[in-house]
Amino acid sequence: MVTAGREPVVRLMVRGPGGDVQDVELVVDTGFTGALVLPAAVVTNLGLLWKSGGTAVLADGSTQQTDYYEAELEWLTGWVSVLAMSVGPEALLGMRLLASHRLAIEGSPGGAVEIVPWP
Repeated sequence: MVTAGREPVVRLMVRGPGGDVQDVELVVDTGFTGALVLPAAVVTNLGLLWKSGGTAVLADGSTQQTDYYEAELEWLTGWVSVLAMSVGPEALLGMRLLASHRLAIEGSPGGAVEIVPWP
């Protein structure tokens, strides 16, 4: 759904290593080249396993230290393993997950956001 602030949002399930699942509202960010950004609270709640640290370049050109965690995402037809970044309260779905998919957005508030496999 497109929010009142005109952000395309999808709700997906994220699963941690213990099998706990959390429903997460993710902003679809075509400027983000990674797969997934999860809020620190979700990382903690699901007990996601730390994989590595690094530096992320943000949209404004600044850099920020970040951590990467192993997670599973319910993606279209099943669960997929992803490397999720955590940089505070943000929840983003990026272009890495959208590869080989078609994204359609009805740009008005309340509009549909559709992601389907693309051959």
